This record gives sequence, structure tokens and C-alpha cells, in this order.
Amino acid sequence: MVDAADIPRFKDLGVIASMQPSHLLTDMNWAEARLGPQRAAYSYAWKAFLDAGVPLAFGTDYPVEPITPFRGLYAAVTRMNEAGTKTYFAENKLTRGQALSAYTQGSAYAEFAEKRKGKLAPGYDADFILVDRDLYTVNAAAILHAKVRETFVAGEEAFADNATAQ
Repeated sequence: MVDAADIPRFKDLGVIASMQPSHLLTDMNWAEARLGPQRAAYSYAWKAFLDAGVPLAFGTDYPVEPITPFRGLYAAVTRMNEAGTKTYFAENKLTRGQALSAYTQGSAYAEFAEKRKGKLAPGYDADFILVDRDLYTVNAAAILHAKVRETFVAGEEAFADNATAQ
């Protein structure tokens, strides 16, 4: 949670907004009642940060939350509970591209590794996963059920789930 007036200060001071979107799924159950609607409106204000030109980095905060990034991706693009029955300040939801960038390029930037991590390009580390669905086109609820089929580290296969391989 941040005061709306402080969001531009992040950019001015060069501060990275590092957040874990999966926290929204649990915090949305109590945040507005405890913080009040005006303060709660700027909890998990991802779009407001991006609109202000603030670098955004996402992570999972495991073991506090489940390790899967798909839960956080779902939260970032829907701002809805996992049942799809409650929305939390939808004006701050992100596009799928923005959320995936925060998990990849944003996190690489936050660890000062943006010149070698965060995207697939010549000279980069080539750490990536293959998933069992197209995260850009599936129904948003299906993001929650995405499974990693293969993991590559430095361009070499490090994991293959033969049970989900097609």
C-alpha cells in the first residue's frame, strides 16, 4: 500500500516497485475493511506505477505464498479472487504483456541483470520455461491452472514433465 502522492516520487528517486501480485488474492479479503477504501485503492497499484514510469518487478514471495507465478499473473491481469466472484480495484489491473514483463524484464532490472536476463535475445542467459497453454490467449481463469512443461537454464533443458508433454 502506498499513498497516491508518493507514486511519482518512486520515479523521481529511482525506486523500483517490487511487488508480489499473489498477495492481492489473500489481502483483498480484509484490506478495504481495515484500511478504508481511499487507502486500499492504492494497495497493489501496479498500473498506477507503470503509468507514472516506475519500474515494476514481480515475484512470488515463496514460501509466504505458493511458489507458482501463474497465481500472481492471474491476480495482476484480473484483480479478482480465484473463484472469479470478487474484484479488487480493477482500475489497476495490467495487460498480460505488462504482467509478464514485470515477472521477467522487471525482475531482471531489479537485480541489475537486465543486460543478460529477462528476455530471449542473442547474448542473454536463455533461462525460460515452456507452459502447457498460451498465457496471452487463454481464458483468464485458465492461467491459474497453467503447468510448466519444460524448464531451460542457460539454454539447456533442466526439467521436463513427461506427464504433461504432448
